[in-house]
Amino acid sequence: MPLLINNDVTARVLDTGAAVSAMESVLRQYAQGYATFQPRTDLWSPTAKDGDYYRWGSLLGAMADPPTLALRFKSDILRWTDYRGVQTEEWFCMEPGRYCGFVILIDTTTGEIIGLLNDGILQHVRVGATAGVGAKYLARPDASVLGVLGSGGMARTYTEAINSVRKLQEVKVYSPTPANRERFAEEMSTKLGVRVVPCDSAQAALTDVDMVATCTDSRVPVYKSEMLKWHRPGAFLVRCRPDEMDDATFQAVDKIFVNATEGYTDLIIGSEQDRARRPTNREYRRRYNKTSYPKLASVISGEVPGREADSETIFYHNTSAGLQFAAVGRLVYDRAKAAGLGINIPIEWFLQDIRN
Repeated sequence: MPLLINNDVTARVLDTGAAVSAMESVLRQYAQGYATFQPRTDLWSPTAKDGDYYRWGSLLGAMADPPTLALRFKSDILRWTDYRGVQTEEWFCMEPGRYCGFVILIDTTTGEIIGLLNDGILQHVRVGATAGVGAKYLARPDASVLGVLGSGGMARTYTEAINSVRKLQEVKVYSPTPANRERFAEEMSTKLGVRVVPCDSAQAALTDVDMVATCTDSRVPVYKSEMLKWHRPGAFLVRCRPDEMDDATFQAVDKIFVNATEGYTDLIIGSEQDRARRPTNREYRRRYNKTSYPKLASVISGEVPGREADSETIFYHNTSAGLQFAAVGRLVYDRAKAAGLGINIPIEWFLQDIRN
């Protein structure tokens, strides 16, 4: 019978180290031809409110070991606001503070739906785990100081995942709201047993660091190429959103790696006036562009070299991929099932005797 798994169950059974291992495994399968995915599709539709837009987003991924397909979808109302000179993007379902993101897991040996999962915890961990794999293969072996921009859920999972592959001695964090960065520092210091310093500027957070993680909700660059001089030689950079790095950074680093060369598919409903309501600056559109950068999976398989010198500055352009949900979602399902957690749902709800 399929298992209905909520965020509380996911939080109980999922740990960062296991998620990083699952992501490394599926990326290796991808390089070998045993995993695949469909790039994210965003379908946009104007709402009745000025400035808002509805977005349906979906990701699809499949792997051979264990044989799993994952479909993740989300249903969002988007709103854009200016905050201290930075345009941010807020999304929610029905009302601010509530969200609708869901993952359907299928066993590809039989075609059976085996899991229905809320994606709240899973969403953060799968992205952070991929960043951790990137740090494992692309950061200097002796990297121990991390600078973080942002103090939300993604900042937490990025920090945990990077700590699982590079034993951190210090984390520096900056976000515009003092209370948020101080809370992050207190929580992560306690959880990881690492010195975490809340900083009052991006420069303070990124000076003399070995690794940088941008984990904000900004639609405009929060990291610019001139910041590269603040870091130690051979820094490793990883982002969360495509908009966070300026174009000059892409030109200034020594190497760039991605999860996938494909961009998002963008489908928009509405007149030209409707479309004009949706921000479309150049940085924001980067997520939809196809790239030619080498893939992290190819580094894992040995097909292409990763870091070849301690002096290389490497940027991991951590792009979204549906196989992340296949890998980490299946991990959650297997652990929840073994622990007797989740709610069993009759498989008959999903079967019929009429061929479509």
